Amino acid sequence: MEFLFGPGMLFRNAVLGGLLVALLCSLVGVYVVLRRLVLLGVALPQASAAGIAAAFWLTGHAHASSSSSSHASALVGSLVATLATLALLLVGRGRSRSPAEWRVGALFAGASAATVLFVALNPTGDLEMTNLLRGELLALNDHDLGVLALSTATVLSLLLFFRREILIASFDPEFARTIGRDPRKADALFFSLLGGAIALGTMTAGPLVVFGFLVLPALAALHVARSMGAAMAVAALVGAVSSVGGFVIAYRVDLPAGPTSVAVAVAFWLALAVVGRLVARRAWARASSMALWLPLALTLVSPIAIGGCASPTRQARPLLPRGVLPDLSAQGPVTVAPFSNETATPLRIPSGNPFREADRMVRGGAPGWTVADALSLAAMSELERRGIAVRHPADDERPISRAPTSAHDAARLAREAGLEGPVLFGRLRRYTMTGTGMLLVRLELQLIDSESGRLLWTGEAHRPVSVRGALTAEEVVLDAAPRIFAEAFGSG
Repeated sequence: MEFLFGPGMLFRNAVLGGLLVALLCSLVGVYVVLRRLVLLGVALPQASAAGIAAAFWLTGHAHASSSSSSHASALVGSLVATLATLALLLVGRGRSRSPAEWRVGALFAGASAATVLFVALNPTGDLEMTNLLRGELLALNDHDLGVLALSTATVLSLLLFFRREILIASFDPEFARTIGRDPRKADALFFSLLGGAIALGTMTAGPLVVFGFLVLPALAALHVARSMGAAMAVAALVGAVSSVGGFVIAYRVDLPAGPTSVAVAVAFWLALAVVGRLVARRAWARASSMALWLPLALTLVSPIAIGGCASPTRQARPLLPRGVLPDLSAQGPVTVAPFSNETATPLRIPSGNPFREADRMVRGGAPGWTVADALSLAAMSELERRGIAVRHPADDERPISRAPTSAHDAARLAREAGLEGPVLFGRLRRYTMTGTGMLLVRLELQLIDSESGRLLWTGEAHRPVSVRGALTAEEVVLDAAPRIFAEAFGSG
């Protein structure tokens, strides 16, 4: 490490400056990739370069100049151009009829043309263009390095401190509003941090390096990471190693440091993509082998299990704490009414029979098995796991045939069907899958006495649930139901 960071190392500031830019862009880039703003990462560095070129043309300085006034004017030009481009892209995004990619492409073309024109008007045009594209880390003095370190620490501290607000606003603005957070403020903070990071990075290392480290470390990390914290850690590690390793390779082979570091990041991305694919295939092979051997194992074990019992009974599952549910042992079994779907979408679970699906599409009719039906069935199982007796539909001749509209409607339907005891009414208000494998759900539950109409208990589940391993709509419900009812019932 003395070779790179020692006091006698001629390129110490360049190595440290590149490392800071890599860490800054890599960590911010995780949010950029997850929010699918990669094209924004193309246009903003180019707009920042145009601002730097305009600042140098107006002041008569060159990019490689080491004077403090030239760096200050370039930083101002970079920030103004980046934030102005962000404002143009974001102000009308909810009102414009054209896709956002059209505006990004138009601004990228305009920024590229402006960069070339401002450079052509500058007396040091050719050298200026080369420095802008490659990044002039070698011109970084101690003062500029200190400013970059302080700015990087500020941006990353704000990103860390407000990470929950930014994350919630990024993937579920409606949920942010329900818990009293304004997603517009979190978006404004995130885009300000993004603009600042791009302006600093472009001023220090050039647009190519900034775009490369905004995208590549995050893409590499998301191939292997299984949580947001792990993705941030892997992205930071990939960015740091790519920056320092690229500089060492460039120093040994006499190549430009910026493009070499980006090439190393590309190599990491390819390597981790292969690793992620191999891990996924191994997990799939393990799951497939279990699926093949499990029926045989059950066939061999079931006669032994049945032979050792006096009579066939349901296999006991481990009991869970009752949580906030009341003691219902003296009130008879609970009737779970069909849950009410208030999401404005059918939430139909497709059948595994393609001929039945084709017939349903041709003839139309009822949606069939739905998410609300699956959740009401799962509620029976989860209540039993908490030691509460449940009345199953097959046990009665006249079960509740339709989804009630309210808890009192559920009690009335239970009385009409001759069912005594408590009734569990469920209202599904939200059920949305995101592109990142998160289920956004809101389920409201009410337990009411069917005879007196007295409300016995209320509960709600509204936290996002990770269902990345689910492949079908039915598997999503099966994976999410235990966690949904654990939150609603207040027990693990």
